[in-house]
Amino acid sequence: MIKSTKLTKIKNLRHGFFNSNGGNSKNIYESLNCGLGSKDKTSNIKKNLEIVRKKISKKAKNIFLVNQIHSNKFIYIDKKYNKKTKPRVDAIITNQKHLPIGVLTADCAPILICDNKKKIIAAIHAGWRGAYKGIIDKV
Repeated sequence: MIKSTKLTKIKNLRHGFFNSNGGNSKNIYESLNCGLGSKDKTSNIKKNLEIVRKKISKKAKNIFLVNQIHSNKFIYIDKKYNKKTKPRVDAIITNQKHLPIGVLTADCAPILICDNKKKIIAAIHAGWRGAYKGIIDKV
Protein backbone atom coordinates (compact mmCIF):
# COMPACT_ATOMS: atom_id res chain seq x y z
CA MET A 1 0.00 0.00 0.00
CA ILE A 2 1.32 3.41 -0.96
CA LYS A 3 0.36 6.49 1.08
CA SER A 4 0.36 10.19 0.36
CA THR A 5 2.61 12.16 2.70
CA LYS A 6 0.11 15.04 2.67
CA LEU A 7 -2.95 12.90 3.39
CA THR A 8 -1.07 10.99 6.11
CA LYS A 9 -0.80 14.24 8.09
CA ILE A 10 -4.61 14.52 8.36
CA LYS A 11 -5.86 13.13 11.65
CA ASN A 12 -8.40 10.29 11.43
CA LEU A 13 -8.02 9.86 7.66
CA ARG A 14 -7.03 6.41 6.44
CA HIS A 15 -6.10 6.06 2.81
CA GLY A 16 -3.99 4.05 0.42
CA PHE A 17 -3.09 3.49 -3.18
CA PHE A 18 -2.79 -0.20 -4.01
CA ASN A 19 -0.75 -1.72 -6.78
CA SER A 20 -0.98 -5.24 -8.19
CA ASN A 21 1.10 -6.92 -5.47
CA GLY A 22 -0.23 -9.34 -2.88
CA GLY A 23 -3.50 -10.53 -4.39
CA ASN A 24 -5.23 -13.88 -4.83
CA SER A 25 -5.88 -13.68 -8.56
CA LYS A 26 -4.11 -16.17 -10.84
CA ASN A 27 -2.95 -16.56 -14.43
CA ILE A 28 -3.45 -13.43 -16.56
CA TYR A 29 -5.05 -11.67 -13.55
CA GLU A 30 -2.23 -12.55 -11.16
CA SER A 31 -2.49 -9.50 -8.93
CA LEU A 32 -4.62 -7.69 -6.39
CA ASN A 33 -7.39 -7.43 -8.99
CA CYS A 34 -10.44 -5.71 -7.48
CA GLY A 35 -12.37 -5.27 -10.73
CA LEU A 36 -15.66 -7.12 -10.55
CA GLY A 37 -16.15 -6.21 -14.22
CA SER A 38 -13.18 -8.36 -15.25
CA LYS A 39 -13.37 -12.02 -16.19
CA ASP A 40 -11.36 -12.99 -13.12
CA LYS A 41 -12.94 -15.42 -10.65
CA THR A 42 -15.40 -13.55 -8.43
CA SER A 43 -14.10 -15.42 -5.37
CA ASN A 44 -10.56 -14.11 -6.01
CA ILE A 45 -11.81 -10.55 -6.50
CA LYS A 46 -13.78 -10.69 -3.26
CA LYS A 47 -10.70 -11.96 -1.40
CA ASN A 48 -8.66 -9.12 -2.93
CA LEU A 49 -11.25 -6.53 -1.91
CA GLU A 50 -11.15 -7.97 1.61
CA ILE A 51 -7.36 -7.51 1.71
CA VAL A 52 -7.79 -3.85 0.74
CA ARG A 53 -10.67 -3.29 3.18
CA LYS A 54 -8.69 -4.69 6.11
CA LYS A 55 -5.75 -2.39 5.32
CA ILE A 56 -8.04 0.66 5.22
CA SER A 57 -10.64 -0.09 7.92
CA LYS A 58 -11.13 -2.85 10.45
CA LYS A 59 -14.61 -1.52 11.31
CA ALA A 60 -16.16 -1.27 7.84
CA LYS A 61 -17.96 -4.21 6.26
CA ASN A 62 -17.37 -3.24 2.63
CA ILE A 63 -15.67 -0.76 0.33
CA PHE A 64 -18.06 1.50 -1.58
CA LEU A 65 -17.23 1.14 -5.27
CA VAL A 66 -19.06 2.36 -8.35
CA ASN A 67 -19.48 1.34 -11.98
CA GLN A 68 -17.01 3.69 -13.61
CA ILE A 69 -18.07 5.04 -17.00
CA HIS A 70 -15.41 7.64 -17.95
CA SER A 71 -17.71 10.59 -17.27
CA ASN A 72 -17.93 13.74 -15.18
CA LYS A 73 -20.66 12.27 -12.96
CA PHE A 74 -20.30 11.78 -9.21
CA ILE A 75 -22.37 10.60 -6.29
CA TYR A 76 -22.63 12.07 -2.79
CA ILE A 77 -23.05 9.51 -0.03
CA ASP A 78 -24.57 10.73 3.21
CA LYS A 79 -26.36 8.86 6.00
CA LYS A 80 -29.63 8.94 4.00
CA TYR A 81 -28.13 7.06 1.04
CA ASN A 82 -29.56 3.54 0.73
CA LYS A 83 -29.50 2.44 -2.91
CA LYS A 84 -28.60 -1.20 -3.46
CA THR A 85 -27.21 -0.90 -6.99
CA LYS A 86 -23.81 0.50 -7.88
CA PRO A 87 -24.15 3.98 -9.34
CA ARG A 88 -22.73 4.63 -12.84
CA VAL A 89 -20.36 7.50 -12.00
CA ASP A 90 -16.64 8.28 -11.80
CA ALA A 91 -16.33 9.88 -8.38
CA ILE A 92 -17.59 9.37 -4.85
CA ILE A 93 -17.94 12.12 -2.27
CA THR A 94 -18.91 11.35 1.32
CA ASN A 95 -19.09 12.74 4.82
CA GLN A 96 -19.59 9.32 6.39
CA LYS A 97 -17.04 8.05 8.89
CA HIS A 98 -15.91 4.45 8.59
CA LEU A 99 -17.09 4.20 4.97
CA PRO A 100 -14.19 3.22 2.75
CA ILE A 101 -14.65 4.55 -0.78
CA GLY A 102 -12.56 3.70 -3.78
CA VAL A 103 -12.01 3.86 -7.49
CA LEU A 104 -10.23 1.37 -9.69
CA THR A 105 -7.61 2.42 -12.21
CA ALA A 106 -5.32 0.89 -14.78
CA ASP A 107 -4.12 3.66 -17.08
CA CYS A 108 -6.34 6.34 -15.50
CA ALA A 109 -5.45 8.44 -12.47
CA PRO A 110 -6.89 7.97 -8.98
CA ILE A 111 -7.36 11.28 -7.16
CA LEU A 112 -8.15 11.52 -3.45
CA ILE A 113 -9.43 14.78 -1.98
CA CYS A 114 -10.07 15.71 1.64
CA ASP A 115 -11.74 18.81 3.07
CA ASN A 116 -10.74 18.49 6.70
CA LYS A 117 -12.86 21.44 7.86
CA LYS A 118 -16.08 20.10 6.32
CA LYS A 119 -15.09 16.48 7.04
CA ILE A 120 -15.69 15.41 3.44
CA ILE A 121 -13.58 13.09 1.30
CA ALA A 122 -13.70 12.18 -2.38
CA ALA A 123 -12.23 9.55 -4.64
CA ILE A 124 -12.08 10.36 -8.35
CA HIS A 125 -11.44 8.08 -11.30
CA ALA A 126 -9.84 10.50 -13.77
CA GLY A 127 -9.44 9.03 -17.22
CA TRP A 128 -8.84 11.30 -20.19
CA ARG A 129 -12.56 11.42 -21.08
CA GLY A 130 -13.65 12.30 -17.54
CA ALA A 131 -10.84 14.82 -17.14
CA TYR A 132 -11.79 16.42 -20.48
CA LYS A 133 -15.42 16.56 -19.34
CA GLY A 134 -14.39 18.30 -16.08
CA ILE A 135 -14.76 15.58 -13.42
CA ILE A 136 -11.99 17.05 -11.26
CA ASP A 137 -13.38 20.61 -11.23
CA LYS A 138 -16.92 19.31 -10.75
CA VAL A 139 -15.98 17.29 -7.67
